Amino acid sequence: MTRPSLRAAHECDLRLYHVTDSALSGGIGAVPAVVLAAVRGGAGMIQLRDKDATDADLVELVEECRRVLGAQLGARAAQIPLVVDDRLAVAEQTRCHLHVGQDDATPAYAREVLGPDLMIGLSTGTPAQVREALAAGEADLLGIGPIHSTATKTDAAAPLGIDGLTACLAPWHEAARTVGSPLPRTVAIGGIDETAAAPIAATGVEGICVVSQIAAAADPQAASARLLAAFTRGAGQASNSGRGPAGRPRIGHRIGHGIGQEDQA
Repeated sequence: MTRPSLRAAHECDLRLYHVTDSALSGGIGAVPAVVLAAVRGGAGMIQLRDKDATDADLVELVEECRRVLGAQLGARAAQIPLVVDDRLAVAEQTRCHLHVGQDDATPAYAREVLGPDLMIGLSTGTPAQVREALAAGEADLLGIGPIHSTATKTDAAAPLGIDGLTACLAPWHEAARTVGSPLPRTVAIGGIDETAAAPIAATGVEGICVVSQIAAAADPQAASARLLAAFTRGAGQASNSGRGPAGRPRIGHRIGHGIGQEDQA
């Protein structure tokens, strides 16, 4: 039986995944408004990341984002997963999804704490790390990067580029041809702007994680809409050329049916 968290991951529209940055948005208090704008522009998942915030600050941020999305989007807010970066204790307290890096709590330990229902994302940056994550089977989402140079993560590794992303996706595509059960979803992260979105989509990766192009934008909603449109164009070209991720095991996947573009409520 498929783990509930993996099933949930396959129900998400991951084409555009916004990772917040309190400093770029003008302070942690401004983040909920940016999150709402990103969702209205098409973001299907939100990661709350603030390395300088206390756990208490992040708990409050999770609660405020839930309040704002619920008030503005109603029942549709439940379709937008909120993910906490790194802070397992916060994820446990708020029953929020979690993203971890290679040097954070392991997905296996996080799974013991959070149980089978909450999604766990894992940062990867080499084909070996992707292969290990697939073998371990605890992650529901693999973030691959950095694709391009980025100033939002001071400890980021050297950029992978398109060739490096393609190499990291190779074990995933190999597993897709041989594994009979659903695989973790894949997203690319690191220095991604509107120009880079389409070439990245052409690799067959399922989505892009974007920080500064949304968090620092004068109009985060419009920026999100442009990023989503660019990625979707690239994904369509990949699908038409046979390079997309079609054919692998899926569960009720709703990609292409995001709720974001201009609030319809």
